Amino acid sequence: MNFTPQQLAGGGSYNCKTRVGNWLEDVCLEEAKFADFKRARATGTLTMGMFNTKVATCTSAVPHTFSEDGCLRFGDSIVIAHKETGGSLACDPFESAGFEGNEFAVSVCESTSSMARNTFVIVKAEEDNNDDDLVRWGTPFRLMCNQTLRVDDKTNMLQPPLYLASSLKNERKASPLSNNQLVYMTPRATYSTCWVANMPALDKFAGASRLLAVGEPLTVGCDIALQHCGTRQLLSSDSALSMQTDFGTEYEVCGKTNVKMGKIGIMAGEFSGQRTPATNCKPEMSQNVWSFVTSADPAAGEEFRNLPPPLSPEGLIAKVLGVLKARSKNAVRGLKSAFKAMDDVGDYKLDKEDLKWGLRDLGVDLDDEQFGVLFTYFDKGGDGIISLTEFLTAIRGEMNDFRVSLVLAAYDKLDADGSGLVNIDDIVSLYNISADPMVAEGVKTVEEAAKEFMSLWETDGNGVVTKEEFIEYYKDLSAEIDDDAQFEAIMVSTWGL
Repeated sequence: MNFTPQQLAGGGSYNCKTRVGNWLEDVCLEEAKFADFKRARATGTLTMGMFNTKVATCTSAVPHTFSEDGCLRFGDSIVIAHKETGGSLACDPFESAGFEGNEFAVSVCESTSSMARNTFVIVKAEEDNNDDDLVRWGTPFRLMCNQTLRVDDKTNMLQPPLYLASSLKNERKASPLSNNQLVYMTPRATYSTCWVANMPALDKFAGASRLLAVGEPLTVGCDIALQHCGTRQLLSSDSALSMQTDFGTEYEVCGKTNVKMGKIGIMAGEFSGQRTPATNCKPEMSQNVWSFVTSADPAAGEEFRNLPPPLSPEGLIAKVLGVLKARSKNAVRGLKSAFKAMDDVGDYKLDKEDLKWGLRDLGVDLDDEQFGVLFTYFDKGGDGIISLTEFLTAIRGEMNDFRVSLVLAAYDKLDADGSGLVNIDDIVSLYNISADPMVAEGVKTVEEAAKEFMSLWETDGNGVVTKEEFIEYYKDLSAEIDDDAQFEAIMVSTWGL
């Protein structure tokens, strides 16, 4: 019979109920997994729920432009059909395309019917100085994803748009199957998102036609070669490079110029000094041939969506205030106290990390894109530092004249001798604690409410509340009350106006 070293040394033997091994770690792991599951279920981020939301959003119906004269214009919503695969260009803003978090996947889907993920909007590039709204051969433009894909349910705003982009291949960025130049969607509207439409050189006699077409209006349904302005590569897709996505079998999209082989006759003519039609224009293959397709039904181009406003600093400020109001009473004053506690130097300045984690600690969870918009709005100097006073003023807003008059009337009543100074003890003695909603509902006692009320006043340690400090307090409170009548009722019941 075998014994363990512990038993041979005189230790006790195990019985059938003894747990051995990493059983405690296993139990803790199961508890952590269950806690993650409950958290994901509460926040609506379960895998299947997110998958269903993604598919429903990406395949939803969207407006599809109808062109009366057959010409394409900036602002048109189009489907970009591919000649070889018979499908259409599509994006997936929920799927990352590389190591960077703000680059998203692009592919060719098998459907050419208009839906959110395969309907793009043609927008003018800054490089185009022409005031004409027509899209022309050889003129740079951008292809923007459909706005339906950028609706943020948390803020009820539109996130910044995504643009079709490409960049030179490197060790960290390449197409997944062919290892060619990566094509992706990005929110950065740089030169990497500029494209031009060239007339494809499908045979050796097309060079002159391409040259003469530059500047002419681009028509619906004609064959085009989409050339990336930055790298000069053509947008390409190959039916031999299929892959499985959340939407089924689709084809890889990359940046690659595919040209026809067999140019012996052309080279022989050039060697003898003859200029052939293909000297400056090599024939491309069908992998590089696309077409811009519009709707055949005028009704399909009508806007039927009720889209929210674009992401803006004002909208994010309203969201921050809404979260704080739902979190607790005196939310703005609590926010001020929290950030002042973080201000170690006392210069009323905050850097980016202070603001980000301070807001998150108070329950305001913004993603990096939203936080970037908010911080940039307050970072006037561009040095990564914002004014705490300016931030808090923007959060709470300003009181209107009606509310200011009520606050001044309350202070004048407290300042019986007209000295312009009111003692904190006088304020507490005259404050109607029973008017506090928390006391009326029995959540807090009169003593607890009075203690909390005293802690809210900033008296610089001298026990005196000046008129400015009194007004400052009610500016913070006013931000949490939407209705003037409700604010008036609070002032009347509190101070007996």
